Amino acid sequence: MRGFALTLAHAGYTTVLWDFDGHGSNPNPFDFNLQSNGLVQNAEAALAEAETTSLVDPNRMAILGHSMGSGVALTYGVDHPETAATIAVSPVNQTITPDLPHNLLLMAGSLEAQFVNNAEQLLNQAGGQGGNPAMGTARELFVVPNVEHISILFSPTAHSTARAWLDKTFGSQSGATNYTDRRVIWFGIGILGFVILSKAILNIIPSANQTGLNRKPGWLRVITLIGASIAASLILWLVSLSGIQINQLLGLVVGGYLLVWFGIAGIVGLVILRPHIPKPSPRDLLIGIIAFAALWLGVGLLGQFVWLPWLLIPNRLWLWIPGAILLLPWSYIVAEVAHSATRLGQVGWWLYHSFLVIAGLYLAMMLNPELGFIFIILPLFPIILGLHALISCPRRGVWPFALSGAMFISWLLLAVFPLQ
Repeated sequence: MRGFALTLAHAGYTTVLWDFDGHGSNPNPFDFNLQSNGLVQNAEAALAEAETTSLVDPNRMAILGHSMGSGVALTYGVDHPETAATIAVSPVNQTITPDLPHNLLLMAGSLEAQFVNNAEQLLNQAGGQGGNPAMGTARELFVVPNVEHISILFSPTAHSTARAWLDKTFGSQSGATNYTDRRVIWFGIGILGFVILSKAILNIIPSANQTGLNRKPGWLRVITLIGASIAASLILWLVSLSGIQINQLLGLVVGGYLLVWFGIAGIVGLVILRPHIPKPSPRDLLIGIIAFAALWLGVGLLGQFVWLPWLLIPNRLWLWIPGAILLLPWSYIVAEVAHSATRLGQVGWWLYHSFLVIAGLYLAMMLNPELGFIFIILPLFPIILGLHALISCPRRGVWPFALSGAMFISWLLLAVFPLQ
């Protein structure tokens, strides 16, 4: 949410950001029920804390939220009629009225049809487009072009639209300046720099002797990943039939499911492929650690300032090693099936790997609808898997790829998903 916050702060508005229960640095358990008072109380607590400073006028206040946060913003705007404006970005379904919230702006990306539909339904509940900002009756739906559920957060168009709505409500603020959020561009440059630096360091390390490796037939390597991804979804579906809440495994909302899914898929893959697994050498460990460090710093820590709280609180950190152990078999299998491919072939295996992860998890969502949140992050998997393969190419060795991937993706999943 920092892109919105920086844009509004430059426009002269005091901005307050917080971590919901179970998110980021907030160790309290996440409440599944968006209609409950739990998440709204988080917003109330954030405002109460801000009011202890001299920077906030409680009589001139607005609230903005995205996705799950949009539900909180809409509920807050209804429950607190003193809220002068409510902005719901990629809104979820919620109950509102033609009178409340005041000055309601709805935004959704043109590439997220479900949320555009939600916004249209909310606009109808609110009485339709129009109204007077001075009277608190303004309603508007703006579809942000060429963005979806995640990229809308980094859209300068979305940021400027939110600012314009607040200016209509409160008037232009003294000392306001224009700001365009370009942090994502610098983030991309930073990632590129770490990729180049890590490649330069890894190229210094002599290549391992790849002769004598037991290369499995191509058809077997292909069906291994297919069978493993399908089997993991089916096995966990069968587990769910026993009454176990698989969307809360390991104390994480959905994230624990993903760790266990990769663990099962990896074990099934080992059973199908039956590879020879040598002991990792000191060179393997060194390359794996260097690759992990490049990903942790370049993709993770730099992202701390753009899109994701990367530094894990203790409630999350203790799961990192167990999570990496669960991910290790799958990472090893992926490296085993791809390590002998040409450079162009590596690209093909990355695409194949990404497709099967997405397909397997999509099957999981169809079997268990309570995992629906996975759908939002599916487009990120090819990017994350591609960055890992770019830095830690399987051609450098199976163990380095497996170790770096298991450690990095485990950390990433623990940073993304809420604590239960």
